[in-house]
Amino acid sequence: MARNIVLVTGGAGHVGSHVVELLLENPNNQVISLDNYSNGSEANHLPGAEYRRGHTKDIETLIPETPDIIYHLGEYARIAPSFEDVPDVVGMNILGTFQVAEFCRNRKVRKLVYAASSTKFAIEGDGRHQNPYSFTKAVNVDLLTDYGRWYGLPHAICYFYNAFGPREKGDGKYATLIAKFAQQYLKGEPLTVVAPGTQKRAFTYVRDLARGIILAAEKGWGDGYALGHSKSYSIMEIAQAFGGLIKMIDGYPGRLESLNDPVKARDELGWAPTLDVIDYIKDFVRQNPRPAQHHSK
Repeated sequence: MARNIVLVTGGAGHVGSHVVELLLENPNNQVISLDNYSNGSEANHLPGAEYRRGHTKDIETLIPETPDIIYHLGEYARIAPSFEDVPDVVGMNILGTFQVAEFCRNRKVRKLVYAASSTKFAIEGDGRHQNPYSFTKAVNVDLLTDYGRWYGLPHAICYFYNAFGPREKGDGKYATLIAKFAQQYLKGEPLTVVAPGTQKRAFTYVRDLARGIILAAEKGWGDGYALGHSKSYSIMEIAQAFGGLIKMIDGYPGRLESLNDPVKARDELGWAPTLDVIDYIKDFVRQNPRPAQHHSK
């Protein structure tokens, strides 16, 4: 029996590597990752997958095969730095994703599954205009929806809510919150909370997100699969769960966020989150007793 060729863009990244890992559990899958390693890491490579280095705008050259399924996660994926990184944001999220859509249309890929951003729904639906990252991600939802309308492109669109868990990046300007706090905790440093600290997020376990996007490939069609935990926490509540000193800092606080309707993911995909972020943090703290804390000047 012929194997399924499955392409994961961004397969060396945080969520993408978990998608690759789950796909490899099926021996009938031939899994290929395409990643430009702007945020991915060779440390996330898994035996059994094939890794190709390159930009999604060059997908036609880099992927001579015709995949059965494409999981498109390979985009610029941070909010605050996107104000300074507009050329990269547009290159990866507009030019790259357009070429992925064209590739799927021309090659007649069986389904394209897209990892959209929950930021689209923030600020009473005006989230797409709050920063370059959110704008490009929302534009891509429009693009893929219209490709479905114009060309009959089979697709499913999932909305990711703040991934946390293994392989999360905790340092540099692309650090994500839970891993950044964990590193500060382990170093005995105060946890830096961007003022006011009351901004809320729905945090979702990375393996739950990976499982959800694979379910969308199997069962989902069209837009609207919100993959997020139903309970949101403020950034201050997250910091307090780690315990110890907290230092308020200035910065881009992000957006007010609430979970968009989770019914479609639950009813059509049979998806539900399995791990609450506070339980994850408590387990981390139990396994890593707090070192002496260093007061910042």
